[in-house]
Amino acid sequence: MHFNGNSSNGYNSGYSSLENEPDSYVEKEIDLLKIFNILLLHKWVLIGITFLFTILAVIFSLIQTPIYQSTGTLIVSESKNRYSYAGAGIENLLTSTYGIGVGSTIANELQIMKSRKLSYDLAERINEEEFDQYGRKFPILWRAYPEDSTTTSLDTVAMRYRELIRFSEPDPEADIVSISFESPLPTEASSIINMTMDTYSALSTEQNRTMAVSALEFLRTERAKLESELVSTEDSLQKFMNRTLLIAVDPQAEEIISTIASLEVEKQKLEVGLVAVKSGIAQYENQLNEIKPGLADQYSDAIGPVIERYQYALAELETNKLLYLTKNPDISESNPEIVRIENEIAKVKQQIKDRTNNLLSSGSDLYLSFMGSGDGTLTQRISEISQKLIELKVEQAQLETQETVISERYSEVNNRFEELPDEIIQLARLKRNVRVNEEMYLQVSAQFSEMSLWEKTQFGLGRPLDYAIPAKEPIKPKKKIIVVIGFMLGGIVAVGFILIRETINDTITSTDVLKDFGKPVLGAIPDFSIIGELDPNERQYIGEKSVSNQLITLFDHISPISEAYRRLRINVVYANPDKEYKILMVSSAAKGEGKSTVAANLAVTFTGSEKKVLIIDLDLRRPTQHKIFGENKEPGLSDALFDATKDVRLSTVAPNVDLITVGHKTPEPASVLDSKRLKQLIDKYKSEYDHIILDTAPYGIISDSASLLRLIDGLIVVSRFNITTKRELKFTLDGLEHLNADVLGIVLNAFNPKKSTDYYTNYNYYKRTYSEYYKYR
Repeated sequence: MHFNGNSSNGYNSGYSSLENEPDSYVEKEIDLLKIFNILLLHKWVLIGITFLFTILAVIFSLIQTPIYQSTGTLIVSESKNRYSYAGAGIENLLTSTYGIGVGSTIANELQIMKSRKLSYDLAERINEEEFDQYGRKFPILWRAYPEDSTTTSLDTVAMRYRELIRFSEPDPEADIVSISFESPLPTEASSIINMTMDTYSALSTEQNRTMAVSALEFLRTERAKLESELVSTEDSLQKFMNRTLLIAVDPQAEEIISTIASLEVEKQKLEVGLVAVKSGIAQYENQLNEIKPGLADQYSDAIGPVIERYQYALAELETNKLLYLTKNPDISESNPEIVRIENEIAKVKQQIKDRTNNLLSSGSDLYLSFMGSGDGTLTQRISEISQKLIELKVEQAQLETQETVISERYSEVNNRFEELPDEIIQLARLKRNVRVNEEMYLQVSAQFSEMSLWEKTQFGLGRPLDYAIPAKEPIKPKKKIIVVIGFMLGGIVAVGFILIRETINDTITSTDVLKDFGKPVLGAIPDFSIIGELDPNERQYIGEKSVSNQLITLFDHISPISEAYRRLRINVVYANPDKEYKILMVSSAAKGEGKSTVAANLAVTFTGSEKKVLIIDLDLRRPTQHKIFGENKEPGLSDALFDATKDVRLSTVAPNVDLITVGHKTPEPASVLDSKRLKQLIDKYKSEYDHIILDTAPYGIISDSASLLRLIDGLIVVSRFNITTKRELKFTLDGLEHLNADVLGIVLNAFNPKKSTDYYTNYNYYKRTYSEYYKYR
């Protein structure tokens, strides 16, 4: 098998080479051009699918419920600690126990804003108002907006509120919180934001005053108790003095009484402090148990053993300080020993603080166990409660140790006191009780008065700065973005659809596909739609014969189709310059691929170079040549085979082209084609003609002509554009190769460059090449 690659003489069957360019680059470039050409070929599919998706995106954006967003701003004032965490004074005990005077940060306030309590308070208020100023029901209350306007449950409203409300800090340097809400009703969005700011302010005020009320209740109870004890002791002293007429005691006894009185005051202070601390511990433990039952015990088990030794160390230092001051009542706080003890106390307190911070830091086992006790909103609250519990338990250990030391000192001084005369002891004891109760009553009364004033001046930390107003334009749906996404998605789907369809398309859609079969492409015969002037199904008379328009090389010598047949003739003649292709067979892979048309027009083009051609129609089952040339089917080949002396050749309307039709129908076409008489007939006419063209049945489906392969000089296989499948063509070529047939190449018939996946300028090439012919004519 030979092929002339010289494109000056025939159809260029290979890729054009690019000098000094790597093969991979050439292949990559051609692939890109091919993809572009495929998309250009199916541009209406691409445009249609893209347009459809764009329209669907437009419709989707129009049917979506518009969502409006309103925004308001709130000033949140950070409060500082009123008291420091030091000492056992009543004010400091109230701070550590009830949180009186404790500062707050914006982070804490944000957690309050996101709390379930606030959401339920808002849900109740929204449910109460129900309608906006125009009488429209708030969508958040609808069971299913906009289908079902039945009012939903309070839990659902609270849940929707938490999902839709947004809190943020626009500027970390400013004490500003931005609040936004989204709703299909613009008035609802602004109303809920304004309700949120007002409700948060009221809730913050309520929380601050609730702490003060709890502390006031504690102080009121203690003050009433101390007042009753003071009145009782004063009455007892008065009665004793009236009865014994004793007014004063000697200086030694006075000193002992004074010491006992001081110790009594300290002891009562410690008892009050212990009551407050234990009350605070119980409150915080109840809060932990409300979050999760048993969490307080879990905390005690985890924290207790860790800080126990620090508690004992701190209590021992506080005791040493108290004993030193008791024995040396006249020394000042700047005494070196007192300063040393204070430094040791500060160091132990810092160690406790560092240790507890490590225990409650993120990543620790205790912290992780607490994390599992609630959602992210509760974690910070759990950590804060745990920190307070640690502080209170340390305070409790200090107070209990100090109480023990004071009790021992009191017993020691009281023993000396018991040695005095009975009446002096009784007078001293009564005076001591009056003095102790008086001091305690005055301290608690002063703190109660201060707390009463503080409670009345407490307000929320949040103050509305900008109330929300209804939005003019919706923020959702973003129609432009949706349309752009629809357009892009449509383009992607369209490209994918086209490329997948082309990938699974098994038909011959280009000359490039033919090159993959390893056979030369002898020519691409354009489809009749290229010229558009002749209908291949019509006929026209030449003399008395009705000739089919398919014989276009006879009717239109300058048409693109005639030029393609001349190119085919050149490629056949010069397929191998050293061999004369006298007897040619034309076959195909399947029926209806135009092999008879190709054989007839090829014969006509051979006569253009003054050659004499004989066409023998050997497609005994579906003969066509007599229809193309307008001849009678009988007599024909079958008649000549039975009567060797009979000449059945017909002179056609084409000069120098003779035709032998099939003749009468034969029952055994395979036997006829395999007969010696047919071979003798071909040999007989071989010397009279320059070329003999055998039009045989499609070899891909009928193998009748296999016996003729040894008689021919070359075989032309015809395939039809967008009809012949790759599988059929491969099956045909494999069968011919198995018989060692000399296949000159493949002809692509009815080629339409407008529908081809070849290099995208093919159609422009045809149009450019032949447009001048049309103008000229």
